[in-house]
Amino acid sequence: MNKLIKVVISCLIICIVGGCATVDPPQRKPQPQTGKVEGQAHINIKLAEQVEEVARRVQGVEESTALVMNNQIAVAVKVTGFDRLHLKAVRQELNNQVKNMASEYDVHVTTDKKLFAQLQMLKGQIKKTPQGNLPAQIIDSYNVIIEDMNG
Repeated sequence: MNKLIKVVISCLIICIVGGCATVDPPQRKPQPQTGKVEGQAHINIKLAEQVEEVARRVQGVEESTALVMNNQIAVAVKVTGFDRLHLKAVRQELNNQVKNMASEYDVHVTTDKKLFAQLQMLKGQIKKTPQGNLPAQIIDSYNVIIEDMNG
């Protein structure tokens, strides 16, 4: 009986000590950095306005904002009411229309309200800065928004 108690206590101690060991979190695979805007950024305001107009014509879209930097087009739209049930279809249709309009650009479309607000705020900051002198912070913010749009 004494041996059984010693074995049980030994097993408990081993389990407790083993359970306290630190476990490294799984390593995240590095994502390819395609589409990242670096260095000097070229803003195309006219194309961004055209994209916003195309976006507003898509069924279900109430409001849109777009920003075109170098070869990237970021479009965010607000969809409300029952149209929110068809977000994937709205994004797909908008993506197709913008791709047909400007095929040489990488198009990123989102219906996320947070990203919509961030893109709108970034667009306002860009309007306040002189052309050609974009701070690295704005370019970095744009890259973060693009990454968030891609999931």
